[in-house]
Amino acid sequence: MVRKLISVGLVAAFLAWVAWFVSGNLEAFRPITRVGWLDALLLVIAFFAIMVGNGIFIAIVARAFGIRLGGAEWISLSLASSFANYFLPFRGGTGIRALYMHQVHGFRITEFVSTLSVMYLMHIVINGLIALAGMVLVVSNGGPANLVLMAFFAAAATAGVLTMMVNVRMRGDYDHFPMAQIARMANAWHTIRKDRALVGKLWLLMIGMTLATVFQCRTAFNAVEITLPWEGVLVYAAAKNLAGLIGLTPGALGVVELVSIYLGNVLGYSTADALTVQGLIRAVAIVSLLLAGPAAIIYLRRGLARSPATRTLEADG
Repeated sequence: MVRKLISVGLVAAFLAWVAWFVSGNLEAFRPITRVGWLDALLLVIAFFAIMVGNGIFIAIVARAFGIRLGGAEWISLSLASSFANYFLPFRGGTGIRALYMHQVHGFRITEFVSTLSVMYLMHIVINGLIALAGMVLVVSNGGPANLVLMAFFAAAATAGVLTMMVNVRMRGDYDHFPMAQIARMANAWHTIRKDRALVGKLWLLMIGMTLATVFQCRTAFNAVEITLPWEGVLVYAAAKNLAGLIGLTPGALGVVELVSIYLGNVLGYSTADALTVQGLIRAVAIVSLLLAGPAAIIYLRRGLARSPATRTLEADG
């Protein structure tokens, strides 16, 4: 209950601040009303490319545990979990995936957490390296050298790589951040890393999803007539992905925006620009999920209703 109240409070405070800021700077947000249909279409395509990537990741990892998901299943899992993540706090979509995989396919919760941890670990390494590379390019092209950002991205990537290098299982009885999360990711990676072909596919998939996010951000900046060099887009997209892992609020609302605003001090765009770009990206995601998410949830609910585990529970009840 306390966590939910914190989440609601953070969202309410952020939205109140946004309303105040936008009301005093209406002219700065005019470009969002001039977004062309082609840019909007490209943003929708980029969003669904990321959704498909998420679904394929689930399917590939599940296969490593002897579970084969149909195309309708993995895309529904991706859309339904993203729908819940956007409208529920603390990454509520994770629970939907875990419940479905456990009830329908007998996928143990511990194994599910392992697959999720592997995804997060790869996510951190790839985006940390891309953001760091982008910062180096920003500096080499005459931009400011923000040592705090560079150190953070380097630390994130290094921590991820070092976790992957752990070749023994860590204790699983840690209770507190960050050791509990590190142990979970290290042990999950220890399980998955034995299948090199699988790992190779996952790396390529995660890189492709990250590039889709880069394209999404590039399109959004162009759509609202904000000039940002490619190296800046790399930093923005990778930092956005990393911030999205912080599930305090639905869809990391407020977290990603604050990171975007901070990046503007380095990359040369204003607070209004940051809110406009992120607002456009969120608008496309929300509309897409409102259209596709309910159908995905209905599909999964039917699968749950047909599962032997659910029928057993109903019979016992």
